[in-house]
Amino acid sequence: MPTNRELFFRYQKEGIPTTVILFALQQINAFSHAQLTLNFDKEINNYPYFCEAMKRYQNGEMIEYIFESTHFLSKVFYVNKKVLIPRQETEQLVLLSIGKTINKFGANTLTIADICTGSGVIGISMALDQPQHNYYLVDIDDEAIRVAEENIRRFGVSRCQTMIGDMLQPLLGRDIKLDVLVCNPPYIEDISSIDKRTWNQEPHLALLATPSTKYYEIIFRNVDQIMNEQFLLCFEIGEDMEEELIALVKKYFPEAKYSFEKDLYGKTRFLFVENKD
Repeated sequence: MPTNRELFFRYQKEGIPTTVILFALQQINAFSHAQLTLNFDKEINNYPYFCEAMKRYQNGEMIEYIFESTHFLSKVFYVNKKVLIPRQETEQLVLLSIGKTINKFGANTLTIADICTGSGVIGISMALDQPQHNYYLVDIDDEAIRVAEENIRRFGVSRCQTMIGDMLQPLLGRDIKLDVLVCNPPYIEDISSIDKRTWNQEPHLALLATPSTKYYEIIFRNVDQIMNEQFLLCFEIGEDMEEELIALVKKYFPEAKYSFEKDLYGKTRFLFVENKD
């Protein structure tokens, strides 16, 4: 039986990205990154399954869907093809949202919603860091909600409640008022900008919007109905949407404060809007 090290270099020579091989080795062996490092020269636990996974990846499948698992902020979440695989930018959205929530509201107990929740990584990650708040995880797709519910069970976040419905409708119907809303909505208008592997496997419902600002405007239009007087809106955005979103912010609440943040690559990828004090 080959060792983890031997397999790593073998498949690296075949052109498979280092991150993909390491992810697969961790999943096959049920290791953390640190455990894999310590056991790199030991035989792999399930050699046939590893070879099958590498073949499926080479045939176009995404490694996270093969193992129905993804890493997000050092935690392992369940995913399947009914939900998007969360990206590094979304990790940054969570961290920025937590920081801005603490800065604005301090130690107060809040009501927070994760709209377009998908696998639930945003709301659940916030709940793991700030468990005193009440969280609503909303998605239009009942199959996506089942994925989020599995992750809620895995992490034992008792103050997360799921809701099925289109954007804000489940919340509006129950007359719920929020302090913080976090959302990574569909915002891709140009299909040609989506790489083939993503387009062939990830849910189109979670990717596409026409126009690209469609779902942001739905939220902006309902701020008075859904948010408390003191509010914070946190969004992931497309890298070329800043000008259009500024126009919408000024249209719907010209007195609000807003700011854009860049991702780790220097691209404008986040929008934060809050009431003016």
